[in-house]
Amino acid sequence: MAKKQKIVITGIGPIASVGIGKDEFWKGILDKNVNIEEENCILDGEVWEKFRFHKVKNFDISRFGIDKQKLDDIRDWKEGEEIIDLNYLIAAVKLALDDSRLNYESDDNGIGLVLAHENLGLMPFGFKVSNLAYEMLIGRQKSDIPKKVFFEGLYRKFLKSGYDVQTFADLFHVARVFNVHNYSLFINNACASGLYALEAAGQILKNNQAKAVVVCASDYPDIYKYVWFKELGIYAHDGIIRPFSRDSNGLVFGDGGVGVVMETLESAQKRGADIYAEYLGAGFNLEGWKITVPQIGSNSYQEAIEQALLQSNIDKKKIDVVCPHGIGSGPIDYYEAKAITDIFGPNPKKPLISAFKPYVGHNLGGSALLETAILLLALKNNIVPATLNCKNIDPRFNVNLVKKNKNRKLKTVMKTCCAFAGFNAAAVFKKVEI
Repeated sequence: MAKKQKIVITGIGPIASVGIGKDEFWKGILDKNVNIEEENCILDGEVWEKFRFHKVKNFDISRFGIDKQKLDDIRDWKEGEEIIDLNYLIAAVKLALDDSRLNYESDDNGIGLVLAHENLGLMPFGFKVSNLAYEMLIGRQKSDIPKKVFFEGLYRKFLKSGYDVQTFADLFHVARVFNVHNYSLFINNACASGLYALEAAGQILKNNQAKAVVVCASDYPDIYKYVWFKELGIYAHDGIIRPFSRDSNGLVFGDGGVGVVMETLESAQKRGADIYAEYLGAGFNLEGWKITVPQIGSNSYQEAIEQALLQSNIDKKKIDVVCPHGIGSGPIDYYEAKAITDIFGPNPKKPLISAFKPYVGHNLGGSALLETAILLLALKNNIVPATLNCKNIDPRFNVNLVKKNKNRKLKTVMKTCCAFAGFNAAAVFKKVEI
């Protein structure tokens, strides 16, 4: 029987409100530099909406040492438009590759790519269509514009940008920048996308489809997303995420993204790479009830966590830290707290539980991977960051959160996520002892 390949993480490249690059990022976490700013959406000089979110500071794609010609080619294809979350993906991949010290210059670098995002390019496209539709209709009666003329105008204007809403185009752009020619995927499983992407990368490596895989996810807040979450009643009006708290009132967006390099332990050791952790395995469950609300009382989330423990071949008592989804919405927090306490018992002293969204905001499709990066740095540094803004934890949840940074010798940690559309996931990571 062939020996089971061990999969490890050798590079991290975060971009978030707390900092860019792993060192500044980790320092920002410890210093609690959350950087929440207000965004105003202005139409014809009037404020349509304004909302607060965790904003990335001083991002400039030209500062990352990326091939200028390839970036110019993307701009040309995008007709001069800068797609911010696409730039985050490119920059985060570069940071992760640099951190791992993997050489990607040649066309036979053996690297694969798994990208994750909820709807890359969709919102800018929708905004462009809205603008053109308004311009075509303003000052004219509906009957003045034949339907055929209107539809043809939209089609010709947005043929290419509409094509770009399909995610394979952006996968192509990122892969081309880094000479990626091996097995690559784009994944969209809502907020759980990052954990699905890690598992996909692990399978690519185990099946020898690539010698290393970069997993990368990002998101950029915009007005349409805000309006939708506001109408759902789950966006915090004061811009503060309070997971599992009596006074929680919703999520807050987070700007940015993150890249993670995965490879086999054998490969990492052969080239003398620094190793953050071994990826032990993950569990997944698709609840399939409603798009925006979890099914209170189901066991879908519990089954995902149990499957992660089974796949990782580890006893739940060995888990030192759990990082939950922790969005700060009462019903979702209750659903998540019940899953955690069903598995680990009420108010567990072990594992420690700490939610990281109050640091970086909710990065939507990139959130699970971005918070995994925090968890991996916590594992490496033996420090568990406190959950911010949680002075008033709801006792009904039976979850004790870490309220102050804890120095603790860590060995095994878990990231969990309960996403829209019932994509429940959990992943386990273990410190590698050489």
